Amino acid sequence: MTDQKRTYIVTGAAGGIGGATARRLLRTGANVLGVDISARRLATFIETCDGLAGAVATYRADLSDDDSAKAVVAECLARFGGLHGIANVAGGMIDIVPESMDRPLAQISLAYFHRTFAVNVDTAFLMAKHSEPHFVAQGYGKICNVASLAAFANRRDLGDAAYNPAKAAVVALTQTLSLLLGGSGIRVNAVAPGLVFSDKVTETFGGAYVDRHLQATALGKFATVDDEAEAIAFLLEPSSDAITGEVLRVSAGTR
Repeated sequence: MTDQKRTYIVTGAAGGIGGATARRLLRTGANVLGVDISARRLATFIETCDGLAGAVATYRADLSDDDSAKAVVAECLARFGGLHGIANVAGGMIDIVPESMDRPLAQISLAYFHRTFAVNVDTAFLMAKHSEPHFVAQGYGKICNVASLAAFANRRDLGDAAYNPAKAAVVALTQTLSLLLGGSGIRVNAVAPGLVFSDKVTETFGGAYVDRHLQATALGKFATVDDEAEAIAFLLEPSSDAITGEVLRVSAGTR
């Protein structure tokens, strides 16, 4: 690689972890294209990037759509003239309500199941697929997917029968792509956050839910969106160039 200014795509940039990741990369002077499905939230996100060292742009897209994901990569190359890494943060549980966790199987429709996979797995797959030609041509590229502790933990209150398998699929996709693309100089890793409690999540699930999960941490506190962003940035930056196919749990010691 040359000393060209590094450029990244961050999906889910208008959310907590995605926004924190974009700002973390911008603080190093990198270019960042922040992508999200919500134009309204993107407008709020870009305001939080004011004054940071790097150049930021936004792009609204539904990344579960093949053509839209392809267009995102093309937009980044046209705007910044390069691409070095992608943070696939887009995803999560759909329509979080107090009854979301461990919801009965009878309440999970096939449409909900498919949509959960689309927003978590299809998005990561399509961004990898459409960035591959550019990464192969330059002999270098980095992808960091966002899985979840729910992909591994056989414990209650972490997800449901759609979300947990979807995040496990993100882990399998990461490991498969690391082998498939490694010979072309493309590194593919993942971060698996534990529970990250925003004010909204705390309000939705209540104090008892928070207390139960706090007791499960080794550190006696939860990881923050900035903790997750730091791990994602590490896996995108040159200091981790010898690492691929790994899943880093950032969960304050919760296993």
